[in-house]
Amino acid sequence: MTLLHLSAVEYVHGDRHSIAELSGQLDAELLDPDSGLAYYRASDLEIWQLAAAAGARTVAAGADPPDLLVYVTENDHGSSDSLTRLVRSLDLPAAEYLRVSGHDCGNLGPALLLARRALASGEHRRVLLLLADKVLDGDRSQADKLSVVSDGAVACLVTAEPLEVGGPRFAVHGVSTVTDSEAGGQGEAGDRILGTVALSVAGTGAITRQTGREVTDFDHLLFPNYQTISRQFLCSAMGAPVDRLLAGPAAEFGHCFSADVLVSLASCADSGRIRPGEHVLAFGDGPNSWTSLALERLG
Repeated sequence: MTLLHLSAVEYVHGDRHSIAELSGQLDAELLDPDSGLAYYRASDLEIWQLAAAAGARTVAAGADPPDLLVYVTENDHGSSDSLTRLVRSLDLPAAEYLRVSGHDCGNLGPALLLARRALASGEHRRVLLLLADKVLDGDRSQADKLSVVSDGAVACLVTAEPLEVGGPRFAVHGVSTVTDSEAGGQGEAGDRILGTVALSVAGTGAITRQTGREVTDFDHLLFPNYQTISRQFLCSAMGAPVDRLLAGPAAEFGHCFSADVLVSLASCADSGRIRPGEHVLAFGDGPNSWTSLALERLG
């Protein structure tokens, strides 16, 4: 398996607003201070412009330009135009480009699997990964009361070999995405939650088999920016130690679709909560999928 390395992680979010402004929209438990949520981010920029803002910082951090751009978004419905605009904005005329979608907030796993195959083929050496999204209909409440939804983007370089660039760097020792076309469905909330739990258990089993590491061998467990009780519930349901839970910047940024995990990795590394040599088991989920990532901070 081609080992992946992540570096030059950069992110942008919209303007900061108190979730108290959404008191007529959000469920009361999300507004409770114990939820771990405090702010959401809203932007007037188009989704591709958010991606370009984060991507420009990542490209500037690397010595050589990327040769493949992977644009990860669920809500950009004009992605054909957006991709060409991104390539022009980032001044990458020689880069090939692709879009990844279909797993909603769980798009990071499939995007990394695509990047791994591109690198393993030998046809690409440096992949620019861009994950960007925003709320289009004004409804910032997430299904099943998991979080408040924000606008933003994150970018990073994905390579087979580590790059000597500034900022925290991570080795990806395993990527697993399991799917079940019946898991999301349109049924009752309780049935959807049970489907998510089943996917999380299957995903945890897949990543432990892939890496040879048990859940207890990881220093930290990292979920998307869901409210505290939801993260604790999922952790317990998959038989993982709750005391290993690492809280990402949910209070500051809310839940920004598939960008959460990379933002949290960079933020927690910058603040010293993930130290060099520590291993992180990170998760991302969509309506019918569960991604597990086994990472090690290199520096």
